[in-house]
Amino acid sequence: MGRTFFITTLGCPKNVSDSRQMRRSLIREGYEPAGDPYSADYHVINSCAFIESAREETIQTVLEGADIKKGHPGQRLILAGCFTQRYQEAVNEELPEVDLSFGTGLYHRTGELLSQKFGSPPVHDAMEPSVFSGLEYDGQPYAPVKLSEGCDRKCSFCAIPSFRGSFRSRPEEEILEEIQELTAEGVREVCLVSQDTNAYGGDPQKILDLIARMHELPDLEWIRLLYMYPDARTRRFLEGWKFQDLPKLMPYLESPVQHASARMLKAMNRAGSRQQFADLFSLARQQAPGMEIRTSLLLGFPGESAADIDEIHAFLDECRPEKLALFAYSPEEGTSGFGLPNMAEAEATADIINEVRQHHLEILKEVHLGRQDQIYECMVDEIHPDGMVVRRKQDAPEVDEVIHIEFGSVSSDGPDTEDIYPGDLVDVKVTGFYEYDMMGELLPGGPAAHSARLKSGSGSPEQDMRVAAENAVTEKEGRA
Repeated sequence: MGRTFFITTLGCPKNVSDSRQMRRSLIREGYEPAGDPYSADYHVINSCAFIESAREETIQTVLEGADIKKGHPGQRLILAGCFTQRYQEAVNEELPEVDLSFGTGLYHRTGELLSQKFGSPPVHDAMEPSVFSGLEYDGQPYAPVKLSEGCDRKCSFCAIPSFRGSFRSRPEEEILEEIQELTAEGVREVCLVSQDTNAYGGDPQKILDLIARMHELPDLEWIRLLYMYPDARTRRFLEGWKFQDLPKLMPYLESPVQHASARMLKAMNRAGSRQQFADLFSLARQQAPGMEIRTSLLLGFPGESAADIDEIHAFLDECRPEKLALFAYSPEEGTSGFGLPNMAEAEATADIINEVRQHHLEILKEVHLGRQDQIYECMVDEIHPDGMVVRRKQDAPEVDEVIHIEFGSVSSDGPDTEDIYPGDLVDVKVTGFYEYDMMGELLPGGPAAHSARLKSGSGSPEQDMRVAAENAVTEKEGRA
């Protein structure tokens, strides 16, 4: 059997982190990454089963994988993660295209599982590139890092605890070691994720202590916290956050309230109220200059009334979150919300979502006007022939606004764009905006992160990071 693999990742940033764990396991077992699923000997699909649309996407991806498999005789199709954890029996009975499946607790053993099922990969040809080339810098300067696994909350709409299990914090040293490996690969920003981030270590101070230790990693520029449940623990975290002592922690709070009506929150088995959320977000803005807030709302939960929607509009006017995600309720088997009466019509929920979105866009337009002509330190995410895409400290990768810069807009005394790489920090002035994203101008001053990266003077940034990545992995294997 061959030894190349390709991982298709579905779902949220937490799944991205899990796929990275599978990737490492495969490489250490002697497998090598392929550039696409069409040329891989093993096509691994990391699935999602959070809501109905995610399950449909997983099934469709498996069927697409089966078609790819037909054109690659001998290819094996692997299904891993949440969908398999939740529906293992159905996978065995209804998806014969899948050659091997396993759930959420075995990502770190992926290479071992493939070898047990299909035999060990062929011995690596010394004349071919190193198997560790799969860990080299690929130009993406950010990565999610999981703080924990599972969840002990019992939100009536969420099935995650049923297939991710109870809450477990990861060891602090393990998290720091993973971040060290990522920065060796070229990552400059880590997004700390989990199902319930503020529960890490059982004490908000544990998160602050961990973030303080992350500040000791020289190549890590930005730290971002995601999925902070809006309760007393997040309040204690904010109260303990000394902004000046943790400069790498971004002025950003993602805290999903899910609703603003106390009646609906109780039905969802959630904590909080509109006033409590307003107080929490006000505290966040006091603690960190330039703070911006991302939250989410779940609409169409059974029993939702016009008065409950009015509460949402009042919440938006009072709290004015800069970023807002909107979701329609999806009944999930195994949850207390499944089968409840008074389920809203899908079209009615879609209309309410559009109404709430339009309200938030009016707020966002005012927010954008306040950003006009402001100068922000930004991280370079992408570089194209005609320009680049950068992000402010207040914007999370892949979900929030970005700033588009055309190289033609760079002034004559501005930095040389040929010396700028993904992960560099640059100063940008906002010059305009679209509905969500912004336009900007690159200012003089040069990319500080790139300069720091070249202190050793040893070749190109890509070469330096590739060597660092291989050394980090080799050192870790030596310790093992």
